[in-house]
Amino acid sequence: MTRVDRSVSNSAVIPVVTSSTAFDTERSARLATGIIAINGVAVPGMEAVYRSHFDFRRRVYVDQTGQLDPSDLSEDGTDRDPDDARSVTFAVLENAPDGVRIVGVARTIIKGADGVDRPLPVEDFCPELFADDPLPAGSVEVSRVIARHERVAMQELIQWHLFALMSAYFSGHDVGRTFAIIEPWLERLLAGVLAISRIGEPRYIEHYLDYNLPVEFDLTGSAERITERNATILQQLMDADGALEYFGRVSRSEG
Repeated sequence: MTRVDRSVSNSAVIPVVTSSTAFDTERSARLATGIIAINGVAVPGMEAVYRSHFDFRRRVYVDQTGQLDPSDLSEDGTDRDPDDARSVTFAVLENAPDGVRIVGVARTIIKGADGVDRPLPVEDFCPELFADDPLPAGSVEVSRVIARHERVAMQELIQWHLFALMSAYFSGHDVGRTFAIIEPWLERLLAGVLAISRIGEPRYIEHYLDYNLPVEFDLTGSAERITERNATILQQLMDADGALEYFGRVSRSEG
């Protein structure tokens, strides 16, 4: 199981992007969600957020949970890797008193999006599952999913918004089978929110310094689960097509 360093608080890993203009047109909104980069290139206006999201990933996966070894970091000190060049990157931003905070991120690695026919990580880590049937271009792997907040209820809401964002993207674009490599303890939590199925047994994955297991998402079933909680959010996010959408309100004392 992940070796969480309890001395590294959630506050310590959440980046503040003081230069972000994400809430300039919606100053009373609490959260903003949307796509911040496609295939390693920041969406216009999201350059600072995209740079800072790498700090978020490093602080969580290296400093807080120990899921990545410092030797895995790039020369710039981040965990940027070749998969970012074939990914859609999502974020949940918070309108906080000290600036725009990045409180949730995720990426969907899309096979072939960078013009190169190379396996998804799940194919590399679980080769026996795909030996006779390699995944075609357009197959997806959900990766680098992080939600952090000082309040547990907010952290759970942020995670749910990430899943809604990705589900809306899958519904609005022609993607193939979708997978993830997750820690065993996370399986039950995800199954309570989305429709997933285990496709292999846990195995030690050296890159993640831990035991993980492969799962596949039922995209239609997952969309239905999200719609059960909020009947309109998927259509709202699909209509936005990755542009920022705003949710909640800051309290008067924070506004």
